[in-house]
Amino acid sequence: MLDCLNDFAPLIQALSAFIIVLLTGALVCLTLRYVGASEALQKPCVTLRSGPRDGQDVIFDTYVGQVAAQEGNLVVKNVGKGPALNVRFELRQTNATTEGAPWNPKRFVDYLQAGEERPIQVVRTSLATRNCLFEAMYESLSGKTHETKITIEDNGVIKSFTFK
Repeated sequence: MLDCLNDFAPLIQALSAFIIVLLTGALVCLTLRYVGASEALQKPCVTLRSGPRDGQDVIFDTYVGQVAAQEGNLVVKNVGKGPALNVRFELRQTNATTEGAPWNPKRFVDYLQAGEERPIQVVRTSLATRNCLFEAMYESLSGKTHETKITIEDNGVIKSFTFK
């Protein structure tokens, strides 16, 4: 009996090694699928919106209406299911003329939890005369980099939205 095991020892070792490699490959595949599924459950999505105007929706006086229309900043908001880390974003003017300085505010936010919004120091009326491209680069908890691009034209109307 022992002679039989000695004769087939290299074959048994090779078969055992093959089974270990096969099980390790299956474990790696299942781990990658789990990471993908958990990433989908915690994916951030950073967007841009206009801040509120202190509750004045209807204004009848012309002067007060002009002042109220100038109030309010733009707000960066995470509408995703997970936190956004190292958020870098910029508003780039796409219809810039050669006259005057280019308008290209860049900002950084270290952390935006899901549903959190953060006002930025850009007045919403600055979009009234500019066509802009909002670009945001940020990371999820797994370290994957995401990107949001929003094209804003015609007095703040969103023309396109891209999320990668």
